[in-house]
Amino acid sequence: MRSPRAVLATGALLALAACSGAPAFEAPVAPMTVSGLGDTFAGASVGDAAQFYAFGDGDLWPSCWGPDDDIYTAHGDGMGFGNEFADIGTDIISGQPDNLSGATTAVGDEIGQVWTGEKFTRKPTGIACVGGSLYLAVQDLRTDFNEAPAASISRSDDGGKTWAWDASAPMFNDGVFTTIMFLDYGKDYANAPDDYVYAYGLDGNWRDSFDDSAPDPEDLYLARVPRVSVQDRGAWQFSTGTGTWSADIDDRVAVLHDDRRLYPGAAVGGTVGAHDLSVISQGGIVYDKPLDRYLYTSWTELTFEFYESRTPWGPWNLFLSRDFGPYPWSNESHGGYAATLPSKFISPDGRTLWLQSNVCPCAPAGMSVYDFSLRRLDLGK
Repeated sequence: MRSPRAVLATGALLALAACSGAPAFEAPVAPMTVSGLGDTFAGASVGDAAQFYAFGDGDLWPSCWGPDDDIYTAHGDGMGFGNEFADIGTDIISGQPDNLSGATTAVGDEIGQVWTGEKFTRKPTGIACVGGSLYLAVQDLRTDFNEAPAASISRSDDGGKTWAWDASAPMFNDGVFTTIMFLDYGKDYANAPDDYVYAYGLDGNWRDSFDDSAPDPEDLYLARVPRVSVQDRGAWQFSTGTGTWSADIDDRVAVLHDDRRLYPGAAVGGTVGAHDLSVISQGGIVYDKPLDRYLYTSWTELTFEFYESRTPWGPWNLFLSRDFGPYPWSNESHGGYAATLPSKFISPDGRTLWLQSNVCPCAPAGMSVYDFSLRRLDLGK
């Protein structure tokens, strides 16, 4: 059994491509290693439970903020806001946290394809709104949720009604960079410092595999691609941690490494027994412009694990680790998965945000948050 410890390390910092109006990033002279919580947002807190909902049916809900002020998102394994069950669907959500409404725009084969065979299904992992177009990362996920071997990116130019992708082969395969999360740079990508779209990726699986024979994500990787070439795999560049980018994915170096294991030892409950939980998972990365901070919201089956950085490539500091304890959960207190922070709901001072996360109907607690749901996140001073 591995001892739980925190090792949050990055490679050497990179410089963004020079461009007019790009922010100046201050780079430390060496990668940072942190044990335990940092004090950047001392006093940060997250709500005990989901507070507001767009009442639909489904989970995951990666999102981006469109030029029309709506949120564009995608759900897994549900009906969304329609009446047709599908493994994947795309949606539009309007309004503010206390008054949300949604509509489903497309489902299933209209959005993407399964590359790996009958034991796999499609899942949305990230979405970006860029120049009026939508880019949706679609992952092959084994039906036991323990392997993600392939991923592609679909594009829509009509608000998610129709989607197009290269049907000849997946963009990413062999379990390398197959959980893709686009960096959320605000309304229609307006806060981006240059003409690139940035995306983070995990290898192997979207979260702890619960399979001792399979590797668990411990590393977060970063890539960029010109805005005009998001679906061109050959145009992607990967952070090497040496002050440069490389077109060779094998050159990539993790921008965040965290090999902690939570709840070590015997199972304490959960759908398959929660123990030895790895902390790097499919969540979201958002740029909090008022604070000039990047926030990565990760999770385990029983906890939230939130990190912050001054730059897209780190160093990353763990600023909040919220333990919801073993089951049973309740409607008044529960964790969640696939945690994201929609940029639309960041307050003017950057200190109040709304976290989206889900609890599946299979939860042994006998409760469910299988909707686009929001709870408040407050960042300490």
